[in-house]
Parts: sequence; C-alpha cells; structure tokens
Amino acid sequence: MTIGEKIKYCRKQIGITQDKLAELTGIHPVSIRKYETNKMQPQPPQLEKIAAALGVSYNTLNCSDTAGLRLETVGDLMGVLMVLCNSGIIQISGERGEDMLLKDGTVSIRLNPVLSSYLEIRYTARGKAHTLSLQDSLLNIRSYRIFTDLLKWEKINFLYQSALKSAGDNPNEATQAAIDEIAEAKEKVELELQRSQMLLTL
Repeated sequence: MTIGEKIKYCRKQIGITQDKLAELTGIHPVSIRKYETNKMQPQPPQLEKIAAALGVSYNTLNCSDTAGLRLETVGDLMGVLMVLCNSGIIQISGERGEDMLLKDGTVSIRLNPVLSSYLEIRYTARGKAHTLSLQDSLLNIRSYRIFTDLLKWEKINFLYQSALKSAGDNPNEATQAAIDEIAEAKEKVELELQRSQMLLTL
C-alpha cells in the first residue's frame, strides 16, 4: 500500500471523512484528498499530524521499515516485531492448527542462530558472571495480547510467503490476483496491529 492508501484505509476504519481529517490535523482538505490519491506526498510534519489524528504511529503510515523508528506504543512494538521477523532476526515456529494459526503451547520464538556466532548474553547472578549463547535463548513475550497479535500476523505472513513460493517466478493472472489479495489482507492486518496507541511501560 502507498502512504495515501494507508491514510485512506485508516481514516475509513475510524469512520471519519476527509474533511474531518483535515479539521483534526489543520491540513487543507484539498491536500488530504491529494495525499489519499497519491497526487501529493505529505511531508514528515504533516504525516505526524495525520498519524496522530488517525490514532496510528508515524511508522505505520510511512512506507519505510526504519525511517523515524520509535518504540513508544504497543503499535510501535508490533511494527518492530514484524520488521525483526521479516528480516529473519526473530524466528517463530511451532505446530499449525487446521486454521493455519500456530498453536499456543507449541510456539517457539528464537533469535536467528547465525547471531549466536557473533553475539552472546552476559549477566551476573549471585555475584558470579555468566555467559549465555543466543542459540540457547528462547524469547518470551510477557503480554498475551501482544503474543496473540504476533501469531495473527505470523499466520497471514506465512500464507503470503507460501503463496509466493508456490507461485514461482511467473505466476498466471489468476494466481497473481490471489497473491495480491493475500498481500492486501496482510497489509491491513499490519495496519490494524500498529494502530494501538497504548504506551509501553517498563
């Protein structure tokens, strides 16, 4: 999705008009229409205002995985987790149910084993230094909601990657249309998961 398509989608999700978005952001209504139709690109300050009015993070609307990267809200965290998974830094595995969702009790979330040859965890317990290989570390997501949201995203990402793999290099028109439909559903799930403005706490 383009930035304009994301703005339009998020606006419709919260049920406001272009004029209302213009009012909330202080941006001229004509500019909002041009942003949504990709006739004009919002500059970072305008995109910040639009993101705030739509209740999403700047990263959610910005079409870059790393530009303006922040980690302030649950939505930001979901975005970071998706980027880490897509880049292979975090690997999620487990047994799939009939609905293709990973079953809770079987899920394993680990850092990429290649990292273990370069990085290790050092910690002190009872005054004694210890070293733990990343190969031996298992990540635990303490929030059940974040965990289930990540699994929801993992399912649609798995379906998308599987469709790409089975289609090969030259998919026919019907196959490409099916892949495009899955890609759009994936982007919508990603947008929804990044909408949470609940602040992260230590």
